[in-house]
Amino acid sequence: MLAGCAELGAIGLSIGAIGQPTVAVSRGEVTIAGPDGFCVYPFATRDRGPQAFVLLGNCAAITRSEEAPQPPIHAVLTATVRETDAIEVASQAAVLAEFLRSETGRAMLSRAKEAETVTILDSFERGDVLYVHTRDTSPSYAPGMSAEHWRAFLDVDGRVVALAVLGFEADPLSAREGLAAARDFVTAIQRSNPATVAEAQ
Repeated sequence: MLAGCAELGAIGLSIGAIGQPTVAVSRGEVTIAGPDGFCVYPFATRDRGPQAFVLLGNCAAITRSEEAPQPPIHAVLTATVRETDAIEVASQAAVLAEFLRSETGRAMLSRAKEAETVTILDSFERGDVLYVHTRDTSPSYAPGMSAEHWRAFLDVDGRVVALAVLGFEADPLSAREGLAAARDFVTAIQRSNPATVAEAQ
């Protein structure tokens, strides 16, 4: 769950329609929404009750329509949802941050499942959300993906939601741009799940 993209292709079936800005997963109880200009890519989205994976990209590119909205950055977003009693981000963010810096935690964040490929560049908690800036030198899931990316972890309706902002080598995101995108992604999730986020807080 922590690696996010590691879930791709591992669970469930594709869901949703091309070009939609949101999708309900985890028994329909969690709504995943991205910042303006990002749409759900249904063919890479998986949902199987207790766990789900959602990929979001440029709406214009996904729909192949010049009239569709486009985000101000060149990036792909992912969201992984999992029901778990193991940790609550709001009350255990420091524990989670420490775990992610451990060898086991870095291995979970690694695309190759190898701790030595991952460096934690920064991490901090804000508003019951844990933000983590990482560098992963292992082979990318797709050609041209950047090694550095931001992640965010938050609670939604008894589930841990792990978000990731993945940039591209050809048009890399600065650390500030990546963090801003992660915060916008978190805001979109919280606005789409107001009751359940409020209960978690």
